[in-house]
Amino acid sequence: MSVDIAYLHIKRVISSDEECFLCALEEEIERKYVDTYLSELVMDASSREKIIESRGFCNHHFYKILIAASKPGSSDGHGIVLVNENILEKLIQDVHRQESQNMKSFHKLLVTESKCPACIHLAEFSRIYAEKIVELLSSGNEEISELLKESKGFCIPHFVVLVHMAEEITSTQTKKIINTLIEVEEKNLRGLNSELAEYIKRQSYEFSERDRAVVADVVPRSVKKIAGRRGARPFLLQKSRERCS
Repeated sequence: MSVDIAYLHIKRVISSDEECFLCALEEEIERKYVDTYLSELVMDASSREKIIESRGFCNHHFYKILIAASKPGSSDGHGIVLVNENILEKLIQDVHRQESQNMKSFHKLLVTESKCPACIHLAEFSRIYAEKIVELLSSGNEEISELLKESKGFCIPHFVVLVHMAEEITSTQTKKIINTLIEVEEKNLRGLNSELAEYIKRQSYEFSERDRAVVADVVPRSVKKIAGRRGARPFLLQKSRERCS
């Protein structure tokens, strides 16, 4: 991904109504990976070999792919069957091989986030976007700084990663970057907390169902802010940070 494309994607999503625009970017990357895998990679010999080598995907991504392939009218299910057949053939060999190794390495059969091709792809692009944000703030890009200050900020996992990335760069702007990130995050956390207080207040009998419905979305939004998007991998975010050291 070129720097300009990364910048344009950040600029586009930063003004969205998402609790964390990095989570929104990750969802786009993940969705595109699944679509591309089903439409192209599943029938591409070299890409298919990588999936077989990893013994498939992690639980989260395997089900994402299965759901996408099972949509009415989709012809992607056949490709999944072919790949799964090859994976099972390899697993049969693996299981048989363990018998002669005193069963000490069965854990290697599990496809964890560190082996899942989709997780690895997602972590790499997440790192690119996070690095780009720190770089833009470090360079004093006023446009991004202003857009960030007006945004809803980040989920806590992404906020922590960005602060650590800022700490690791050698720049006179480091303190300013971290202060900006903290300012944005604290403002949005306080705002969200106020909305939760209003939600609790409206559970009282004197408020109507319509009154409660107006603030109902604050509950899932608060979860997104605290934990990140559904299916987020804090471990991979940490690994991404370590690779930048």
